[in-house]
Amino acid sequence: MESKFTKENVIYALYLLRIGTNPPADKYLHSFQKSKEAWRISEELLSHQPSYPLHILTFAAMSLAKKTKNDFNRLSMPKRWHLRDSFIQHLLNAAMIPGSNSLIVQLGICLSALGLGSPNLEDEICGFVRQLSEKPEHIMALLEVLRILPEEARSFDPEQHVESLESVRLALRSQSSNIFNAVEGFLERRDLPDGVLLKCLAVLASWTRYGFILTDQVLERKLFQRAYVILVTPLIEGHLEAADCVVGMLEYSLVANYLDSRLFQMVISLEAAFQSSVDKQDLMQNYCHIFVNLFETHYQLTKWDPSKIQERFLTIELLLLIAAKCPLSVVESSMNVWSLLSADFKNHCDDQLISTYRPYFLRFLNQLFIIAAVPASYACIELPNSLDRFRGLVAEVLVDLANSVEEITLNELYDIVRNRESPWTDVEMGIFFLRHLMQRVHQLPFILNILDSVRNRKEPLIRLQVLELISTPGIVDPGTIWNCLLNELRQEVPILAAIECRLSLLMPYWKCLLHLASSVDEFHLKECQRSELLARIYTLVRQLGPSYVQEANKYLVNECSNCQGPRKNRIYMIKYHLNLSKNI
Repeated sequence: MESKFTKENVIYALYLLRIGTNPPADKYLHSFQKSKEAWRISEELLSHQPSYPLHILTFAAMSLAKKTKNDFNRLSMPKRWHLRDSFIQHLLNAAMIPGSNSLIVQLGICLSALGLGSPNLEDEICGFVRQLSEKPEHIMALLEVLRILPEEARSFDPEQHVESLESVRLALRSQSSNIFNAVEGFLERRDLPDGVLLKCLAVLASWTRYGFILTDQVLERKLFQRAYVILVTPLIEGHLEAADCVVGMLEYSLVANYLDSRLFQMVISLEAAFQSSVDKQDLMQNYCHIFVNLFETHYQLTKWDPSKIQERFLTIELLLLIAAKCPLSVVESSMNVWSLLSADFKNHCDDQLISTYRPYFLRFLNQLFIIAAVPASYACIELPNSLDRFRGLVAEVLVDLANSVEEITLNELYDIVRNRESPWTDVEMGIFFLRHLMQRVHQLPFILNILDSVRNRKEPLIRLQVLELISTPGIVDPGTIWNCLLNELRQEVPILAAIECRLSLLMPYWKCLLHLASSVDEFHLKECQRSELLARIYTLVRQLGPSYVQEANKYLVNECSNCQGPRKNRIYMIKYHLNLSKNI
């Protein structure tokens, strides 16, 4: 097999994959990356002049990265030194190629794999930083490798290498000060390309997120002060990278089980900057990411500490700000922490705690009522995918909060539903909220009142909420279910799919099913829709078993004797399809 691995075959296989799916080519390249020939051929591809296209160079570097990781223990020291020098030269070459970041990333992984396994890691890092700092055209590549290094260290497998994972962590932490002295020095230079600040911030975020530079040290760095200025001003350029620095600090604070009070206050101070960015969705998303991480970190570290309750309220105020100011897509990204909080309430019932948090939850529910509603002009039966997904998250929170919601809130929602002057969108949302907030012991009276209040509503989404309302097993009696299904079938455009999937709620009351079947010609249905509805009814009746089918046969015989015309013909067809009898 190895004789088949040639530079030309590798290039051709890559070409086949670029023009379409090609399993043989994909299999060939996977086998190549495991072969001994991968070392030589990948080196040839990277060294070729003039350079091959970027996707070929990137694949070659990726192959070398895999070989370096997998074969490290089998490499002699001279071989490692040779590879290091070769990888650095390829990196210097890549730095001169426009748009070569994917190639630089793979070469960075190669160098990280070699360096992390070296017994002289600190010296290797110092030498590498010094070598690539000399020329301005190499700085961006250096920063990209420094960004990658902590990520690779986190996935470092000490069993594959000489040094232990802990020694790697200690080495990186001991070098972090020198590295960021160098990185901050780049910001003072005037010979570097645009975007160097963004790269420097990305390096800081990576080292912070993985704990190779600690929070108290980060807070003192000039680079972090630059990040804070970007966030608090706010400035558009570098905003994402600056936000990622803060998020990285918060994430590691959770891992380290300690949240620095200065970091907490710094995030709280971003509220005004958030308020001034309400027309810039990208910036709002960045602030949302920060605020959500602050809440989660603070909550996880202090959830049972009563002395931290006032701080927690500050973090909740930030979440409420997101709900009040942000578009649905941004609010959606904050729903997981509300679910975290509401689930804890559900599992740890404490009347005093619930009463303390209730005002915040009610404010949040008020915002959700607005955000999750459809526009008044919306006429479709199905919700947009984004809104349907969001409502699923809202439903989870509502169910968790059901125990803590007082009856006055339910009554306020019901007042919206029964008020004939309420906009139909508010009525629809009111039913949606009540469906999830009603406790089982209170459900039936509320459901019957709701059904009575909206029985004449024609809006499709309200009718769909009614069908959802009757679908809770063991709550609504079969007669009510029957009336609701019949009422929907009599609409100008019945929601047939929603009806069909609820016919089983009438089981084992087969007479209701057969009455629907015999009345099918009275409904506003196309012939194909009638056929679908009848097929579903036939299936359900047959599932009841032979004894029920026999009873159904007797019922149909009796019905036939009491009717004429089209209805009688329809009953004949029902009997035929059920295979009950060939004769009346």
